[in-house]
Amino acid sequence: MKNTSKIILIGASTGGPGVIEKLICALPEHFPVPICIVQHFPAELTHSFVSRLQTCTSNRVVESKEGLALEREMVIVAHGGSHLGFARGADGLPRITQLSEGVRSDFVPSVDCMMLSALEVYEPASILAILLSGIGDDGADGMVKIKSLGGFSVCQNEQSSAVFGMPGRAIERGGVCQVLSIEEIAETMIRYAQ
Repeated sequence: MKNTSKIILIGASTGGPGVIEKLICALPEHFPVPICIVQHFPAELTHSFVSRLQTCTSNRVVESKEGLALEREMVIVAHGGSHLGFARGADGLPRITQLSEGVRSDFVPSVDCMMLSALEVYEPASILAILLSGIGDDGADGMVKIKSLGGFSVCQNEQSSAVFGMPGRAIERGGVCQVLSIEEIAETMIRYAQ
């Protein structure tokens, strides 16, 4: 049986770090739903991004690592150089798994890998998938799958995106429930957690 607890998945590339920071800063203290983030970063930049996010939230911000339990009030940033995936622990609870290979090799970590892996552990209806600014199409297939199975998917609008590649491809493939501004995405996250 798949996990029915809520989870938020955020994917981004070029133009993403500043938007992610705005979203995390906009959330209320002790935001209950775990958030997993794939930002296309080399490994050496992930730690500083985690530190930056920690300055604007009361939630614990950590880099992904093998076996990490997903808990309330947690923000997990994919470690650069390995895919962020999900597995069911011996206790039946969702845990992070670090994948060296995935459905994509052009971006490591990959948004598609995170989203498709989440569907193996979580009920689709418990997933909020968010795709932000970025070049290319990483995340588009994951959004399509999540939406088709009953999850909720939103993407950043073109006006506020530095690069509309990733959100645009997801829209073209029919993988987006709503196209929103940064402020509206933050509001959607807050409503989703209630």
